[in-house]
Amino acid sequence: MKSQFSKIAKIRKQKRDTIERELIKHQHKERLIRHKISSLYDEITQTQLPKEGLVSAFLMVSEQKSILNREKKRHEEELIALLQVIKKLQVEYQKAHVEYEKIKYLEEQELQVMMAKIKREEQLYLDEISTMLFAGEMSQKGRV
Repeated sequence: MKSQFSKIAKIRKQKRDTIERELIKHQHKERLIRHKISSLYDEITQTQLPKEGLVSAFLMVSEQKSILNREKKRHEEELIALLQVIKKLQVEYQKAHVEYEKIKYLEEQELQVMMAKIKREEQLYLDEISTMLFAGEMSQKGRV
């Protein structure tokens, strides 16, 4: 059974679900970036400058460390931006969820009213049938 709110509820649910999928996608991306940052940090800490040897080897390791640090910093900046997007999506999701729940409640209320109306009509119909049957029995008793 459908009410006047059914279509609106469906649209609001689709909007909420779309935001939820987007939020999950961004949260997954956040986990990946955090993992990259963690592995870069581990790689940086494991990279050791040579204690002796050629200056070129020292410069090469030093440059490698600075490249890793720049990459880690880039990922950290990306993570900060992503966290802002996630926060925005969470707020949007909460609003969409509340709007969906409001419409869902109105839909349920209307369906309950419709069911009560149908039950009343059914009861009236059954009362009418029983009255007709009773009247039929009375008229047959009067003839006999």
